[in-house]
Amino acid sequence: NALSSSRTEQLNSIGFIWDFCDHSCQNEERDHVWNIRLGELREFHIAHGHMDVPSDDKNLFDWVSEQRLEYCRKELGEFSTMIQEREKKLDEIGFQWKIEALARNHDSKWCNYFDQLIEVEESSKKQ
Repeated sequence: NALSSSRTEQLNSIGFIWDFCDHSCQNEERDHVWNIRLGELREFHIAHGHMDVPSDDKNLFDWVSEQRLEYCRKELGEFSTMIQEREKKLDEIGFQWKIEALARNHDSKWCNYFDQLIEVEESSKKQ
């Protein structure tokens, strides 16, 4: 809308490529998908109490892995799609960036469940 029709025609006459809108629209679509996945991760976290998405939930599993990869790239000073806004949104829901932290959390949960199992078994022996 900022260009007159004559200027638009001039640019078209020299083969000007009008892909800015396409590029911008692709970014909007990517942002939309990113926000959908963030919502899915929130729902997963509410339902399961953790964010250790199993690999059989391929779309969400791949997305979570990609977020960790992009975060690592950012930390290394490489090109990354992990912008500050996205990082903040993930931090707000308690996203675990490092696999080691996730593994420790998983081990802790396993130990907790194992202890509960022993308690159940001991209480059933008493009865």
